Amino acid sequence: MKILKAIPIIVFIAVNLFFIAAMNICAYTSVLPSQDYPQIAYWGLLFPVFLCVNIGFVLFWLIFKWKIVLVPLLGMLLCAPSIRTYIPLNIPQTPPAGCLKVLSYNTMSFGRDKSVPLAENQVFKYIKECDADIVCLQEAMKVYTDEASKMLKDVYPYNSLYLIADNYNACFSKYPILSSSKIDYPSDKNASYVYEILVGGDTLLVVNNHLESYRLTPEDKDDYKSIIKNYKTPEQNNSEIKYLSLIGKLPPVDSIRGIQADSVAAFVERNAGRYMIVCGDFNASPISYPHYRLTRCLNDAYTRSGNGPGISYNSSGMYFRIDNILISPNMTAYGAKVDNSISASDHYPIYAYVKLERK
Repeated sequence: MKILKAIPIIVFIAVNLFFIAAMNICAYTSVLPSQDYPQIAYWGLLFPVFLCVNIGFVLFWLIFKWKIVLVPLLGMLLCAPSIRTYIPLNIPQTPPAGCLKVLSYNTMSFGRDKSVPLAENQVFKYIKECDADIVCLQEAMKVYTDEASKMLKDVYPYNSLYLIADNYNACFSKYPILSSSKIDYPSDKNASYVYEILVGGDTLLVVNNHLESYRLTPEDKDDYKSIIKNYKTPEQNNSEIKYLSLIGKLPPVDSIRGIQADSVAAFVERNAGRYMIVCGDFNASPISYPHYRLTRCLNDAYTRSGNGPGISYNSSGMYFRIDNILISPNMTAYGAKVDNSISASDHYPIYAYVKLERK
């Protein structure tokens, strides 16, 4: 009789162990170069799903069999670094004097709003009111950015603009930009640019990135919404076909993005010891090879000083933090935030205060 009563508990433990294994597998796929293992590179996107399931098991065991709560807790302990990366918790600290405010923003062509003059454009107004010391923009519409560089001349006397397809990868700075260059890697619509900026008596390297995107069409994004909506409904078979079609588009892009991340990381490692900020739209979640590769030599300002998941991509039901500000070990981050107060773009801006720790 006791054995029969124990069967449900054993089944639940087995299910819990399955989700623990799935969570940890997803967490640690990020250490594998996505160009070598493209077929599993996107598994990190599932990490928050399995994490939530295991948190659910913690609550379940606390209610029904509190001693077994150690099972999911130990499972989460195994991937604690990934949990902290994905959803950090930090005690807020006031940025000390001498910090630089750095803003990174994928503007989606300034919200693609041509109906109003630039002075009334939401993205432009946000950039101006944010009053960051260094502003890095991705997908900045050429016409608006050219005009913005003139209108912001008093605030940002220095800028560097690189045209990629129809948009700029742009940097606006209150400090002199001594030089700029491009990091060489394969892409026709994405790029990483390096700006050497003079801050006081020190030079600061800022790398503004827009790594390879999945380039999902509006139809692909609609299919994704349909998959989520129709899961376990009579339309599930059609959803499975759409799912397989979408999944097939991911590995080639993950492979390219892995190569790009290696190229940026190689630049960082060649300049080890210098003050450096690597920011922008990585088009990869915090549990991914590009993020893992770059944070082997840099610190994530959001992980070190932000709170919560910090979702920066806000469109099409794909809610992830794909925008980042990373800093060299000789710098300290304060008050990193993904600012969801503006929704003009499909990305929220991210900013952080950083301090150069001078010797």
